Amino acid sequence: MNQPFPSRLSFAQAPWGLLEGLKPNDAFFSSPVTTLLGRGIAHQCQTPDARPQTLDDAARDLFDTARAQGHADPVIMGLIPFDHADSARLFVPAELMRAAARTLDQRLISAPLETQARSITPEPAPEHYCQAVDSALTLFDTTALNKVVLARSLRVHTQAPVDAQALLKRLLSINPQGYNFALPTGENESLTGASPELLIRREGNRVIANPLAGSIPRHSDPQEDQRRAAGLRVSDKDLREHALVVDAIVAALRPLCRTLDVPEGPEVIATDRMWHLSTTLEGELADPSLTSLGVAAALHPTPAVCGAPWQDAHQAIKSLEGFERGYFTGLVGWCDEAGDGEWAIAIRCAELAPDHVRVFAGAGVVPGSSPQSELEETAAKMRTMLDAMGLDYDDDTPNTTA
Repeated sequence: MNQPFPSRLSFAQAPWGLLEGLKPNDAFFSSPVTTLLGRGIAHQCQTPDARPQTLDDAARDLFDTARAQGHADPVIMGLIPFDHADSARLFVPAELMRAAARTLDQRLISAPLETQARSITPEPAPEHYCQAVDSALTLFDTTALNKVVLARSLRVHTQAPVDAQALLKRLLSINPQGYNFALPTGENESLTGASPELLIRREGNRVIANPLAGSIPRHSDPQEDQRRAAGLRVSDKDLREHALVVDAIVAALRPLCRTLDVPEGPEVIATDRMWHLSTTLEGELADPSLTSLGVAAALHPTPAVCGAPWQDAHQAIKSLEGFERGYFTGLVGWCDEAGDGEWAIAIRCAELAPDHVRVFAGAGVVPGSSPQSELEETAAKMRTMLDAMGLDYDDDTPNTTA
């Protein structure tokens, strides 16, 4: 039986302290401006699909149910899949704790975990991924396709479950300005990660989007690392890829906004493993009733995780990738009843289950891409999660067994 719960509690300690309270099947989401810890589930919904109207209807029903059960200020947390045809998972936590903007707590600087792997299997195999990139390059000459994001994964069978709390501490320490999350996908299963990319934040009538597209792996030598950043800033291929993404998001946001500020060009930002081209867009909503979830649904999926044109890219992904993405390159985040919230793109993440983890990465393929370079880019992106878990893997030695 559902019991009335307070949906939000004041929480005096530092934002990082919320992580200390994380338990299995709890929900955690942390951004540069807010941190949420959801304990238990008061109300939830597995939607039949993830189309915008379906998500809007499900959110309204959840808010109405929560209000009727005594939640004074309900908040929805959730996961939205990459594919609109798949099911989204939305829920109102039984108890929600919130903290404000964060600063790095040195106590969270920790060594990587020491995850013991029984086997590591690439899906697809590296040579098959390179073949998929080759096939995409052919499609550019024969169809309207001009960008497609091709992903791959590693399935790691583990000796013991990965500790999500310890993993999040590591991710927070190496990517303190990212969007760090652990959201339950089933009993003792979660999607956990440290995304660098904000799809949308809504604060009243103000919305902020921060698309990333165009990337290069970082280097341990400082001079080479800076050379790579400088090269990315002027790379024709990467600037074209970035412009495709920004133009698509601007086209989707303009009808929703009274004003929209678009910078003249991107900047270069860094994560622990990658340099990215980044553009920050800021606008004022024309309709103040449009929620963060509504805006996110209108934008998703962007060319940053799918490609362009959308229909051609989606078809290419279905035919070339060879596995189901699920929540990878979908959305993770939250929305309150006033409509405010944040939705980050689910990249740099892994599915955690009691006996295995699944790590994902994707790369944007455009005319001029190289199969080997895209393979290396995905390998570098996977290193965020692999390093945090203390796992070693090389594409030259697949199907490894500990």
